[in-house]
Parts: sequence; structure tokens; C-alpha cells
Amino acid sequence: GKHVICEKPFTTSVADAERAMAACRAASVKLSIGYRLHFDPFHRELMRLAREKDFGTLTRLTGANGFRMSRQQWRGQRTLAGGGPLMDMGIYCLQEACMAADGAEVVAVTAREHPKTRPEFFVDVEEGLDWTMEFAGGAKAELMTSYNQSVGRFRAEGEKGWYELAPAFGYGGLKANSSRGPVLIEGPKSQQALQLDDFAQCVRSGRESVVSGEMGLRDMRIIEAIYAAARTGKRVELKA
Repeated sequence: GKHVICEKPFTTSVADAERAMAACRAASVKLSIGYRLHFDPFHRELMRLAREKDFGTLTRLTGANGFRMSRQQWRGQRTLAGGGPLMDMGIYCLQEACMAADGAEVVAVTAREHPKTRPEFFVDVEEGLDWTMEFAGGAKAELMTSYNQSVGRFRAEGEKGWYELAPAFGYGGLKANSSRGPVLIEGPKSQQALQLDDFAQCVRSGRESVVSGEMGLRDMRIIEAIYAAARTGKRVELKA
């Protein structure tokens, strides 16, 4: 069979993610999710800071990602997209928070859907969403996503300093700043090219991708919990 790179989000549900992973295992093929920012040096610096604790443990995490949708399209249909901006844009914030938490498990989430200003665009999906993610170890992320405003930023704070990306999530033109001053990083010509090169090495060597199907499944479980929290207004705990 063919090895698989799947665009993010992995699927539109946890159940579909589990089925896709089982199919790849049965076919003995590699599976990777299109989380291109894991291969971008600006975001790799965030992961290094989380791992090496230059600013201490990063415990206060904030971010937002969105754009203004100007016409009706498939992204506004739950049957096709699985949800609204959380699935498309918010997942970048979710991913970034997990990077900053250095792989700590998400133990609980809360969420609140924004009031709809254009209900004809967003009949059965959210127009915008605020949510929090609580991590084992004490880190907390306060995040936002929207199809009604253009925004893209992320900030991680520790007891010894902070690191911020703005713009944070694009294919180029990213900028980093920190409590020590501007962070000078040369961006790659192509984030996707770096990911494809890495995936080719995974196929050749037999190792698993750093952006594996398991990571995609983890994120789908978090997303489903966020939607449940928004729907019920309650704090939702994730099972270990």
C-alpha cells in the first residue's frame, strides 16, 4: 500500500481517526499528519524552550488564529468539515499549546462559543470559539479561533521570561520576540518540503513520524472534548 500523509485535522471524528489508524496498521504503511509547523524553526525554538526551560516551565499560554470568511463554502458545513474554525484554524493553537507544554497531557477543557453575527454562513458550525486547556503539571492555555476576524499569534510565559510569535501560523513571514528581545530566526523556504523530506526518511528507516497518527488522534480527542464543553457549558475532563 501507499504511505499516507493526511491533511489536518486528521479526520472529522475520533471514531474515524481510529479507523484510519487501524487501516494503516493493517496495510503496514506509515502515517503522518500535515502538522507543518513542527518543521518550522520558529516553532522548533518554542519546543526547545519548553524542553530546556530557558524561561522556566512555560505555564501561561495564550493564542488566537482565524480569518474572516467572505463567502459560504464547505468550511461552514459540519458534514464536510466536522466543525467550524476550531477544526481549521484553532487546531494550530491547540498544537502550539501542546508544544509549549512539552508533551504534557491535556487533563481538562472548558469552552464558550461566540455569538453568531452571520448565522446564514454558519448554520451548523461555530463562527468563533474561546477555550481553555489544562495540562498535567499545571500549564494552562487560553485560546481563541474565529471565522470572523484575521488574527494569528501565540505567547508562552514562564517564571523567567516569555516567547511570542506574531504572525505565528503562516507559511512564511513569521516573527518572534521574547523577554530578551527580538529573536532572529531564518525561516525555511518551505515548511512542507521539510516535512516531506522527514517523512521520506521515516519510510526509508522505518521510524515513526514526529507528527504521527497517534498525535492526530490525540488532537481529535481534545477537539471533541472542547465541543462537548462548549455545548454543555461544563468543564470536560479527558481520560488518561
